Amino acid sequence: MRHRHLRTPKLMSLIPLLALLILAAVACGASATPTSAPPAAAPAPVTAPTAAAIPALPAGLPPTNNPVPLATSVAAAAPLQRAKAGGAVNMGAYADPETWDPLGAASVFSVQAFSQLFSQIVMYDTADTNKIRGDLAKSWEVTNGGLTYTFRLNDNIKWQDGKDLTAEDVVFSMERYMNPKVAAGRSGAFREYTKKVEEGGVKLIDSKTVEFNLAFPSGAFLSFLALDYVKVLPKHHLAEVAELKQADPIIQRKAGSGPFQLTEYQRGNSFKVVKNKTYFKPERPYLDGINHYIIVDNSRLIAAFKSSQLDMMSSGFSGLGVTEYLQMEKDMKGAIKLHELPGSRNLGLMMNIKKGPLQDPKVRKAIYLALDRQELIQLQEDGKAGLPTIFMPGFVSTEAEALAWPGIRPKNTPGGQEDLAEAKRLMTEAGYPNGFTTTFDVRQTSNLPDTCSLVKQQLKRTLGIDGEVRTHESAAGYALFATARKAEGNWSLACQGEAMTVLDPDAVFGGVYRVGATRNYPDWTHPKIEDLFERQKNEQDPAKRRALLLEAEPFLRSFDDNHWVTLYWGKYFWPVHRDIRGFNPPQTLQYGFTHEDLWLDR
Repeated sequence: MRHRHLRTPKLMSLIPLLALLILAAVACGASATPTSAPPAAAPAPVTAPTAAAIPALPAGLPPTNNPVPLATSVAAAAPLQRAKAGGAVNMGAYADPETWDPLGAASVFSVQAFSQLFSQIVMYDTADTNKIRGDLAKSWEVTNGGLTYTFRLNDNIKWQDGKDLTAEDVVFSMERYMNPKVAAGRSGAFREYTKKVEEGGVKLIDSKTVEFNLAFPSGAFLSFLALDYVKVLPKHHLAEVAELKQADPIIQRKAGSGPFQLTEYQRGNSFKVVKNKTYFKPERPYLDGINHYIIVDNSRLIAAFKSSQLDMMSSGFSGLGVTEYLQMEKDMKGAIKLHELPGSRNLGLMMNIKKGPLQDPKVRKAIYLALDRQELIQLQEDGKAGLPTIFMPGFVSTEAEALAWPGIRPKNTPGGQEDLAEAKRLMTEAGYPNGFTTTFDVRQTSNLPDTCSLVKQQLKRTLGIDGEVRTHESAAGYALFATARKAEGNWSLACQGEAMTVLDPDAVFGGVYRVGATRNYPDWTHPKIEDLFERQKNEQDPAKRRALLLEAEPFLRSFDDNHWVTLYWGKYFWPVHRDIRGFNPPQTLQYGFTHEDLWLDR
């Protein structure tokens, strides 16, 4: 029986859109009913578009690449509800930040830390998390046939060192993210839609105005620009250092612009922030501070919640499984409420295509065919995860359709037995009839180590592939995987999760299947996928776009040439104490970390 606090967002395929607010998260439509009474929208006005009719969508396909209208109008902010100011909240963080610099950042453990410290041009609204509102920008407009976005900044924005934050800082930061020599990560995902910097992709108009010029009209640009990763950093401080080093977060203490200021970071233990008293938004933030405690052991995490040492998680990610979440909520008798996020967690097996036997596509396909997804889902997700469609289930193909795919078919069916036989044949043809010895690397987060152990057991049992499972502290694991960026790399097989940034197929391409993608460490590429990505990215007709995605999906799931095995699509839960107000769950794991609208009702 479904737990009473959990609500499942449903993908909606036919929806009228407000065109400048087109974003991939709209595909999630009916979000969870808020369980906390939030304050009204932030006081800064934003430019809202006039309503425009959008062509009806094929079932399940998000609308981010539909054209945007040209007419815009300014909508006044709703009156503020009175919220209580003061108090501190204790949050649980599951790992240390991978980096304190948003440039190329690819981890929720990083963004949940630095997001509170810096501002951005636009952000996802904290009340209606499907929509985008201004942050640094007080308004914006779209002209030139949907190709030009002009943002006007709020007045009197200060860095914490007292200097003015200007459009020059904005342009400087955006040029860093748009640099083609740097992996796009999640901070640079928007650059897929803009012209290059040297072609005027971003321009300084005056001290309060910034202009972006797109390569083609697309609502997806604004969706990716609003992610918490796309922070504006201080040009005057970055000129003094080559990068924001993880070991030296003192830089953020002096030069942030966001609602909070970093006061303490103890690696492996905690990081703490206090209210930025010079924040440019009236009354924000409401909290005096937030204490983030890094807890990687599930039993300790549960005990901390039950003993009221923790009020909520820093993000919708923790190491707890579905059963553990529900049991904790039951034991706490409603003191903690679970907010369920859509099933946008792409859990996969990464293959280093530069290393040993994995250089052979036949070996990679054999592994893909041999894995038992149903066993993984049952043992690791209590049977509640989604099947491994290429794109999030419902975007292009359904879970029911995926059940007939080679490799996905249950192994106790005739089709599943055919898959095992074909996998063994491919291994023999590749010269490994008895398998080989390799390594399985995994970050010590969530259920990834257990998943990797089970993957190893399956491959040993079916193909004779065996080896050591090596676990790593989260940041160390990311560093290990990155060794395959420009060289052979120091790993072979690895278990990893990829949380979608926005609910759109473009996020899957940008996360897994393109050069520089956050989980494409060996930079696998294929001309067919590059061509299809560019064509579908530019396609503004939803039916034609879906046809292109239907062409990409069979190629990727055939695994004739691929590097990422989707094991299953998992869900996220964000536990929040009932005394915390102003919280509404985001539509993906990758935003909602500024916490400027949270307040304590106790």
